[in-house]
Amino acid sequence: MKLFKKILVFAAIGLVLIITVPLLIGQILRFTAAVEPPPGKLVDMGGYKLHINCIGPTQPTDEDLPTVVFESGAGTPSPNYHWVQKAVAEKTKVCVYDRAGLAWSEESNKPRDAETVNSALHTLLEKEGIKRPFVFAGHSIAGLYMRSYVERYPDDVAGLVFIDPSHPDQLERTGLTKDKAEQMIDQAKTQISILQWMIALGVTEVYNPVVQMSPDYAAAPEDIQRQLSYLTKKSANYDAALAEIAGFPNAAKQAALNKNLGDRPIVVISATEEMPDGMLPEGISKEEFMKEFIKLHEEIAALSTRSEHVKIETADHMGIVTNKENAEKVVPYIIKVARESMKKPADSEEPEE
Repeated sequence: MKLFKKILVFAAIGLVLIITVPLLIGQILRFTAAVEPPPGKLVDMGGYKLHINCIGPTQPTDEDLPTVVFESGAGTPSPNYHWVQKAVAEKTKVCVYDRAGLAWSEESNKPRDAETVNSALHTLLEKEGIKRPFVFAGHSIAGLYMRSYVERYPDDVAGLVFIDPSHPDQLERTGLTKDKAEQMIDQAKTQISILQWMIALGVTEVYNPVVQMSPDYAAAPEDIQRQLSYLTKKSANYDAALAEIAGFPNAAKQAALNKNLGDRPIVVISATEEMPDGMLPEGISKEEFMKEFIKLHEEIAALSTRSEHVKIETADHMGIVTNKENAEKVVPYIIKVARESMKKPADSEEPEE
């Protein structure tokens, strides 16, 4: 009996050590981890700062193309777009930035509707002296912000590139009723809550599921890996992401006010790789969802008299920008729009290979 008790005691001690030692190591690593500096600069917006990173050709070019301004997807830090930014920068200046609360940008405690986002961006670009008009490129929820921006500041934008963009009517048109949308948001909140606990306990210093489960993280350059590893362990990023998701309905209403993009050159790029099972709520067919999503993208393209709608069948929603090969398929269309924005509407060209 005494021997059995000793075995239980040793087993209990072992179990405690198995649990606590990794946590202690994680906490030590958490409080000693290096802070990854921003690649760009922090701009004072009056009460908070936004991060913007502008790069361009290192050698003189024979073209004077407009600057490209890139708007990220919901809750997505700017380093996720490094492949796109690097390639575009070979031809012209390109600026990526982080909205309030994301990456290195500070929290603003302001709403996450399109008008508030665009007001901040407009001020940021003015403070940085970004030449207008610029080419506006963006991914996912940026499709809403971009349309609202054009409606509010029409003279700022020469052309647009929508990369697997959101549409104001996408929830209703794809079958994501209010109940189903709330179900998806609740799932996201649960997952983020678990992740934030992992961050607080130091678990992500030992195992960071966000980057280690990403199929494209290992292929990223070392400096981008360091940045993403650092940023995905910032709990505030996830609060900002949830705030942007919660702000989607208001952003959609504001984007819907834009009914026409005139004769600006635009390209809408759809990621059409089949979604994995379990991504959508029960009762929504992924085939029907994708079919309707493509129709929504066609409607965005129809807003301009100089438009093109293309599909990248090797890309899913995030992989269209995080996968190097897919990003390389996107970039020529950004350069094409930059060139066409300098021409008369009758002129056109094919994207360069």
